[in-house]
Amino acid sequence: MINKNSQIFTWIGIFGAIIIMIGTNTLVNSYLNSQRLDLTEEKIYTISSGTIETLKSIDEPINVKFYFTDRLGDNYPPFKLFADRIKTMLKRYQEISDGKIILSLYNPEPFTDIEELALADNIRGIPLNESGEYGYFGIRAYNRADDVEVIPFMDIEREDFLEYDLTSRIFSLARQNKPKIGFITGLGIDGVLDAQGGAVQPWKVMGQINEFFDVITLLNYNEDPNGLKNIPSDIQALFIVQPLNFSDQALYTIEQFVLKGGSVFLALDPNTTVAAGIQYDKRLDYLLEKWGVRILPDVVAGDLKLARPAQVGDRGDRVYSNYLALLGVTKEYINQNDPIVSGVDLLNMTTAGVIEKLPNGNTNVSGLFTTSEQSMTINKEEVRDNPDLNKLLRDFEASNNKYNLSVRIKGEVGSVLENLDVDSIASFDLDTHTETGNVNAIIVADVDFMEDQFWVNVKEYFAEELLTPFANNAAFVVNSLENLSDESTLASLRARGVMDRPFTLINNLELESERIFREKERSLAKEMSALQNRMRELEQKAGGSVMLGQADVDAFNDFREKAQNVQVELRNIKLELAKELESLNNTIKISNIAGVPAIFVTFGILFWLLRKYKITRSRVRGDS
Repeated sequence: MINKNSQIFTWIGIFGAIIIMIGTNTLVNSYLNSQRLDLTEEKIYTISSGTIETLKSIDEPINVKFYFTDRLGDNYPPFKLFADRIKTMLKRYQEISDGKIILSLYNPEPFTDIEELALADNIRGIPLNESGEYGYFGIRAYNRADDVEVIPFMDIEREDFLEYDLTSRIFSLARQNKPKIGFITGLGIDGVLDAQGGAVQPWKVMGQINEFFDVITLLNYNEDPNGLKNIPSDIQALFIVQPLNFSDQALYTIEQFVLKGGSVFLALDPNTTVAAGIQYDKRLDYLLEKWGVRILPDVVAGDLKLARPAQVGDRGDRVYSNYLALLGVTKEYINQNDPIVSGVDLLNMTTAGVIEKLPNGNTNVSGLFTTSEQSMTINKEEVRDNPDLNKLLRDFEASNNKYNLSVRIKGEVGSVLENLDVDSIASFDLDTHTETGNVNAIIVADVDFMEDQFWVNVKEYFAEELLTPFANNAAFVVNSLENLSDESTLASLRARGVMDRPFTLINNLELESERIFREKERSLAKEMSALQNRMRELEQKAGGSVMLGQADVDAFNDFREKAQNVQVELRNIKLELAKELESLNNTIKISNIAGVPAIFVTFGILFWLLRKYKITRSRVRGDS
């Protein structure tokens, strides 16, 4: 009787569990369909504050047409998963915007009217089969003013940037006018004609800036700087990049713009790589000194911890070695308290300068990103042309200081007029001269970081360029300009998608091994140099030819034997490191492969033991 009742209760429990599961699923699908639990560290599936702010600020309806051919998802399941995520996100956008986002979903099957509609909306198709049938996966958005934003085909490689791709286009359609940025440069980063008359394309960072701003060129590399006598009143911020052949007039005009409430982003590089070492005009140093900072002359920042591999050698001899002046600045050294760089994970810099706060400065200077403590300054002559990467590593000595690579400056400052040439001042219009004012500036001691190779991969996609950032360099620039121009910002969103997750333990092992290796190598090099100097002295005394004495021969032999021993020791260090890394990697692999199953098995065994204990205990009570 007990066994029969037990079976009945078991079946009742099973049926009850099924009913509860069905009911729960029905409730979730009906009322919690848009809710998600985001367990990713970067919260890439959580709608950002920048998106929410943009959607809530929409004044007029924006139509979003989403095209996805279901058969495309059948042929390639990852497309279906990506499409489902896009649908869910767009529906959430619709909710947040209180219906201002009007979403339409289309399934453009081959040879249908909807396919014709997709083609008319510039949505691109890809072959479904060899019969000339195409599948479509794209978005067209437009507002009442007939402004249009199109994504011809959703590239699955940009899935990490999905929210940015959607929100930035809605942002453009929702905004009436772009803020105006004044552009001053001594380089052709906005596109130039080369010596043969061919067009040199603009740097991709300019495309990112033009997406959000109306860029007004005030002074270019080939224009007379004396022509810059005023800045239009509707310019909200200045974007100044490595100005050359400047004039006192141009400097004074910029200074007055700042003192009267304007903001400025300055990129000044003491040793540009992509521009063949072209120097910025040193008149800018007058401004920096007034603002309480200076860029250290003739040096660049080197960092052992943040150094990135670079290729050295020619053709078959090429090898990779860490380049001290090529830095990957990680989140640990980026000021997460500043909204401009909050959430930024990685910034790539090369031969960047060092910004130093002056002891007598009255401004508030806050670092945006710095080197690590494992850094030093390097004479810029050592990183020109083809730098000797191994020599830089061999000569490295950590200063235990963090050097500022970029700073934000705020505070009251005076005019630079007293530093300028008297004859130049005579030609100025001083009727509206402002002697003091509050500066609001961002300074970066690097220009190369904006060049394409340091932050973005570019590929052709349906006859269009597709950009996939691998560093946040452009995001930092655009965030800065938005912040300086007091515009609604997408900073919380723009930095998403680029993640740098170093293996800290492995990196620390490599750094320690590198330190020991370089110390011994440096010691050996000093002894070698001393021996070479001794040999030269003997040769000079003997007029170029010399017979070594026994003491010198013994010293030479001792050194050679010691050099061989040190080389063996260096190899052993590298070998021990390799073994440690291999052991660590094996541990990680075993944990990843066997860890989760082991946890489930352990819980299963514990559950079985607990259940067996309860059954045994109940039987004992029954017998008693």
